[in-house]
Amino acid sequence: MFKSSMRRAGVLALAISMATLGLALPAQAAANGSITGRLTDGGQPVVGASVSASSVNGDGSGWASTDGDGRYEMTDLPAGDYTVQFDASGHPSQYAYQAIEWNEAARIAVPAGGQVTVDDELLPTGIITGTFRDRAGNGLSVGVRAESDTGGAWGYTESDGTYTMHVLPGEYRVGFETAPGAYQYAVGTANVAEATRYQVAVGQTVTVDDTLMATGSVAGRFTDRAGAGIADLSVSVSMQNGPYYQTTTDADGAYRIDGVLVGSGYRVGFYDGERHIDQYATGQFEYETANLFTVTDGATTTVDDVLLPTGSVRFTVTNALTGAPLPSFHARAGQIEVSGVNGTGTAEGVTVGNQWVYVYANGYLSSEQFRVTVTEGGTAEVAVALTPVAKLTATVVDAGTGAPVSGICVQAMVPTSPTFGEGCNRSGPDGKVILNGLKGGGYQLFAFGNPYGDTPSPYGAQWVTADGGTGNQSLAAVITAVPGQTVTAPTIKLDRRGAITGTIRAADGTPAKHAGVSFGNFGYRIGSGVLEFPAAANGTYTVDWLGPYQWPLRFYADDHATQWSGNSGGRPGATRVKVRPGKTVTYDIQLQKGTPVTVNAPASGWYVAYNATTGDEAGACDGGVGSTCQMLVLDQKVRFRVFDSYNGEYWYGGSDFASATTVRIPATDTKTVTITR
Repeated sequence: MFKSSMRRAGVLALAISMATLGLALPAQAAANGSITGRLTDGGQPVVGASVSASSVNGDGSGWASTDGDGRYEMTDLPAGDYTVQFDASGHPSQYAYQAIEWNEAARIAVPAGGQVTVDDELLPTGIITGTFRDRAGNGLSVGVRAESDTGGAWGYTESDGTYTMHVLPGEYRVGFETAPGAYQYAVGTANVAEATRYQVAVGQTVTVDDTLMATGSVAGRFTDRAGAGIADLSVSVSMQNGPYYQTTTDADGAYRIDGVLVGSGYRVGFYDGERHIDQYATGQFEYETANLFTVTDGATTTVDDVLLPTGSVRFTVTNALTGAPLPSFHARAGQIEVSGVNGTGTAEGVTVGNQWVYVYANGYLSSEQFRVTVTEGGTAEVAVALTPVAKLTATVVDAGTGAPVSGICVQAMVPTSPTFGEGCNRSGPDGKVILNGLKGGGYQLFAFGNPYGDTPSPYGAQWVTADGGTGNQSLAAVITAVPGQTVTAPTIKLDRRGAITGTIRAADGTPAKHAGVSFGNFGYRIGSGVLEFPAAANGTYTVDWLGPYQWPLRFYADDHATQWSGNSGGRPGATRVKVRPGKTVTYDIQLQKGTPVTVNAPASGWYVAYNATTGDEAGACDGGVGSTCQMLVLDQKVRFRVFDSYNGEYWYGGSDFASATTVRIPATDTKTVTITR
């Protein structure tokens, strides 16, 4: 039977505890509001569904279950905006009104002391059904899941191997959990990349049967250099894009895993963090260089391995400005960490090979990771000069009164790498803020207050100029940070905030899916936190805490290229929207689809395109070794950076953004880029 997760179990537990203990409600509960409603499916009541409410900007929450008529009620909710989630057995989770994603959910305004009604209908679904059998034809009770690129469903087969899952329309792969954490995919493959894809439409029933694949075993022994077995070592047998099995070695270092799905491309790993053991058969310390093993029907694949030998790495660490040895530092070589004093320190027991090393110290910029060759019984010499950090300091004040303002977030960003959302330093009661840990060079400051919570900041976000604020980054003051010094930045003068609202439409004129707006760049890996404003399911958005300046806006949506207001690929060509203090202006946009860009990917990891002028992210895709990935990019010149899963980060055609190869993305047709390191 299909299962739905209950995301508000903690709320339920709290409610039960209060009822059991007879705890009194707080005095202000009388001013709280409530949400009531009815959940139906094709007009019929949905019984026993879990309903939860979560405050959008605060800590309020509630939980209820639908009764025999599909009705529910959640009380004692502090006034504010909420999302309401429904979890009905046999159906995917959804939000009011008929939304799958949180950012598409309706914001339900709960009035103080009042009640709001939220009725909803379960989303129309299709059905995936079938039977999972063993090789003798008997039904098996296992975990089952339907996976799509945007979500899916999960559950269990019955004792006779049958299952039924309601799923949203889309394309799915169906997997069966044959062992904890190990899935085989229909039809008859251990590799998810080889799984059959099934299209499911609303009201359609798709049958997916499968039979347990043949299995074999993997067994072996792990020993030290003298041949003695090493006990209690974690052993993994895994396939990229496939199943994962795990066990431990016994007292003699032996291990065995049965029931491994047949197939090729298995890697066997051995790990124990406390004993600094981390290697792959045979005699490799990195996953990508491990041997590949094949498991065959009814046979045992033997994989033995021997603990790799070790050597040492001696670090000599100095101040890059003065040449003096650092009084203290920390370093890592492979799995071994060491603390050094008076400029020296030695990491003992480092596994042989081309190991990653890096060095860091308080008050200094950490070194980049680099590789050092470690030989058996030898000592590799590493000399590193660390540069003292630079600091910027500023004072945050009210532009009208000159009074200090506390709690304002200030970020220092390199002009060609303005990544929002990576943390900040906040001003203190005296308005002072110190930005520490910076490299030497030019920076621009971005300042903003918290727009949410019980007491949102009345001030608007701004780029800091020499004497005020701006929404145009190109007008922001550039402050030069000096290693080992503290430089005073211009006073940050805050103005009152205003708002922009509008609608984001797809290229075909319909509301854009999973759309949102920001007003600056942010990294593809981290999102942008409070600096990102998701649009509702109907495409409407509101950005309500910008300073009263002219702002370029950055838009994104599913199946569309990232673009700026005015459908510009880059920030310099964006249409600027004028914000007025205490007022709301309207800006609507219909997005352009963008140019399909195919990247020939030599390594696994992310391939990210950046505007060649500003450094703003223009597109990204996830690649794999020897494969391709696709992204949508608007007409512009870009430079590519690769975030390699195993070998670190690098720029295509250069050592940094400035020297990377510039690639022209045309406004029409398609583009193929072959990335080389």
